[in-house]
Amino acid sequence: MIDVEAIACKWAKVYELPLSSNLEGGYDATSNRILISDRLTPIQRRCVLAHEISHARHRDVGCKCDSATERRADMEAARMLVNQLEYQSAEIIFDGDEYAIARELNVMPWIFRAYKQWLHDSVAV
Repeated sequence: MIDVEAIACKWAKVYELPLSSNLEGGYDATSNRILISDRLTPIQRRCVLAHEISHARHRDVGCKCDSATERRADMEAARMLVNQLEYQSAEIIFDGDEYAIARELNVMPWIFRAYKQWLHDSVAV
């Protein structure tokens, strides 16, 4: 399994702290900090941190950037966290059940959906 914490530290300083209930994480370009909620499960933390790494890599400014920026961050997080062979096996075993596949891959369902969309877009190109 990829060490998301180590990757994050290469791009920004990571702080775990209490955030409002509607916020799981964020990237502050001004101070180059990734903020992660202290109430997340380990799988949620891993997924949110991978998403915020994308924002840090691109030095995105602003909370909830435009939809294209958020989509890019989701897809980059998915590509970081999902192994293609494991994904293919899980798709076969769980017959497309996104929650079962996400559980098998140790990611949140939104990461699974982003990976599936990335695969679709990659084939479409």
